[in-house]
Amino acid sequence: MQNLSEAKIGKTYSIVGFDDFLSVKVLRRLCDLGLTKGQKVTVTHRSLLKKAILFEIRGYMLSLKTLLAKGVLVE
Repeated sequence: MQNLSEAKIGKTYSIVGFDDFLSVKVLRRLCDLGLTKGQKVTVTHRSLLKKAILFEIRGYMLSLKTLLAKGVLVE
């Protein structure tokens, strides 16, 4: 099990959970954006300085900061 910030570009992962350091407000917002357990995520791009990650989930593209992506556990 790894977090979304360590995921390789072009691979598809399944979300298995969230890390404990994320607050309840952040978890709620991530769920509103479609990041729920069991969803398939495909990493498409990273920023040059590795501060953001662009991925596809539920048919749309979403970008997250690397700090938030560390809280999303994938498999």
